[in-house]
Amino acid sequence: MQVTKKNQSEEPTQEGVPIDAVLGAEMEELKRDMRSAKITNWFEKNQQQLIAGAVIVLLAMAGAGLWSEKQKTYKESAAMMYFQALSVVDNSQRQALLEAVVKDYANTGYAILAHVRLAPLADTEKNLLAVIENDDATPEFRWQARLDLVEFFIAQNKIDESKSLLQESVGEQYQQLRYALLAEISSGDSKKEYLQKALDATSNDAVLKSDIESKLSQIGS
Repeated sequence: MQVTKKNQSEEPTQEGVPIDAVLGAEMEELKRDMRSAKITNWFEKNQQQLIAGAVIVLLAMAGAGLWSEKQKTYKESAAMMYFQALSVVDNSQRQALLEAVVKDYANTGYAILAHVRLAPLADTEKNLLAVIENDDATPEFRWQARLDLVEFFIAQNKIDESKSLLQESVGEQYQQLRYALLAEISSGDSKKEYLQKALDATSNDAVLKSDIESKLSQIGS
């Protein structure tokens, strides 16, 4: 009997599945096992560092919580001292408390407020400059402090210093006072022009507006 030869290109099978496919599946599984073994081995070798890292993260989270709580308490203490200063009638005691706010709570908004309150009591120029130069102060606080400093300089006949401060513009609500102060250090037509600009500007101060009207009337007569 003649035996018919099988096609030599036909792949042998295992339960109907080509051997190459079975081999490929085995190889992939082996690779997965190897990767898993490597990962497990890596974790075993580095578990101390991983634990230390986890501890650091937990400590950082706890530290952030404590810092936040500390900041809250810090601001509350600043507020308490600031409002205590406002409730004091004696100016020397008020000054001492406000100076304590500036010294002990310099990184809070209450320090800015304290400088504003201190300006009429002592070291006017120093306290107003502290507000003007503080980037954390709102523009409104800086504008008002600058105009207050101009008034202080005018009273001391420091005209050049006043002019320098008045060169910078201010918000609309502060323009009337700025023009009035420019008129204060000007003369002739310039004085009249600034007074008119002051009168035309937005007014928030009836007394100031009345004073401007009176000065304009005197110039016109």
